[in-house]
Amino acid sequence: MRRWDVPALNMTEADWAKHRAALERHETFRDLELQRSDARGGTTWISLSGEPVFGPDGEFRGYRGVGRNITERKRAETDRAMLAAIVEGSGDTIMCRGIDRRMISWNAAAERMFGYSAEEVIGNEFGNLIPAEELATTAARRALIEQGQAMPPFEAVRIAKDGRRIDVSITVSPVRDTRGRVAAVSFVMHDITERKRATDALRAAEEQFRGLVEQSLTGIYIVQDGKFAYVNSRLAEIFGYAGAGELIGRDAESLAAPKDRATVAKYLRGPTDTERASASFDLIGLRKDGSTMDVGLHGARATYRGRPAVIGMLQDISEKKRAEAEIRRYIAQLKTAFMSTVNVAMTLSEMRDPYTAGHERRVGEIAMAIGEELGLDTRAQEGLLVAGYLHDIGKIKIPSEILAKPGRLSEIEMQFVRTHAEASYDVLKEVEFPWPVARVALEHHERFDGSGYPHGIQGTTILFESRIMAVADVVEAMSSHRPYRPGLGIERALAEIGRGRGTAYDPDVADACLRLFREKGYRLPE
Repeated sequence: MRRWDVPALNMTEADWAKHRAALERHETFRDLELQRSDARGGTTWISLSGEPVFGPDGEFRGYRGVGRNITERKRAETDRAMLAAIVEGSGDTIMCRGIDRRMISWNAAAERMFGYSAEEVIGNEFGNLIPAEELATTAARRALIEQGQAMPPFEAVRIAKDGRRIDVSITVSPVRDTRGRVAAVSFVMHDITERKRATDALRAAEEQFRGLVEQSLTGIYIVQDGKFAYVNSRLAEIFGYAGAGELIGRDAESLAAPKDRATVAKYLRGPTDTERASASFDLIGLRKDGSTMDVGLHGARATYRGRPAVIGMLQDISEKKRAEAEIRRYIAQLKTAFMSTVNVAMTLSEMRDPYTAGHERRVGEIAMAIGEELGLDTRAQEGLLVAGYLHDIGKIKIPSEILAKPGRLSEIEMQFVRTHAEASYDVLKEVEFPWPVARVALEHHERFDGSGYPHGIQGTTILFESRIMAVADVVEAMSSHRPYRPGLGIERALAEIGRGRGTAYDPDVADACLRLFREKGYRLPE
């Protein structure tokens, strides 16, 4: 058979024509690579080389040559090309340094992160990235890794070409040659500057919040398994104890007068079908010296260190009992403290997504205004405000790199962001608010015609409060700036509500929103 009679997967008719022309000219050919199917269903690569044979009188007699199986070499080339593409396309900085400490490889992400081109780095001993205060630590790590010791990922600071200090997470690995000796060291670096800033801000907020709790004039407690897991110094003071340490681990019921202990025990056991997960009531408290007092208690079921707990506030209301006005004042104080807690939760959520700070608050205020326009009572309006404050709390589970991404999100990133509605529901469902806060958080991206997410429900199947929140959310989001675009303005937002009236948005809610802005002069909250 002639070689072109046997199918080759990589050769076209034009390729064969070129090869046959060379044979007809009696030319030598080298390394003709053919890919052919083998008997096992795979493919085999063969490299052929040949030269013409002539007789004594110079007449052409034919060809002779050799063929080599180069399948393994081709596979290795493919693997190397694939690995190079993965490294070059990685979003993380990947670099490799030889045992002589000269840089061997430097991918595109490294150029973007540090500002140095590959030409500036490769072949050089490149120590410009390491700040002076980390030189000693880096040298110690280098000695260990060059000895072949494994090293867990660590965080450090590196210096960009323009002098910027970048917080990075680094994974270092030895690269061994065929004899098992360490021949190079690879580094994978991920920029965690924004995460570190967010973490530091969150830590500062937590410390501030803890300071407020510790210095509060209200007794604050956490009860888990019927015992105090935390009390602030004010609660210890109310009951006449020298400090919080005397109460930690003690049965919470023991601070109630005997006649109220059954009530406390029932409250701590948790809600039934007819009881709420949050509660406010008065009882007789028992001080350390045996004297009694009137106390007002407000608590809610929550999670503490991954387990169910009751978190609440307690005040000495002995004086309040003496006058109705004082009673109303203390109840208002408890309510204010509750809303402050909601505000703290909202603030902590916004710290994960600083580019949309204020979004939850503004959505809550817009939703409350639409609710008032629709004739909802004051209590229902308050529920819309609280639901607006907390509707995006699930974004705390979304990586800050995605939330703060300045460009448009990829489809995978968008799908990840869309999980925040169900994440918000998971965070809020265990707290028995007086309003359907968790369900509003779950449904605020559902649409009247079923085109929304996460479940694609439609019409009146969507909670009325959720339909209000959907309109308020769109108005605020379109009007405000985002990392990937400037604010579009209120008129564009209202045009979208008008366009989607009766399709994406409940027609009554859309009409109320348009009336509010266009006829009654309502303005976006600051």
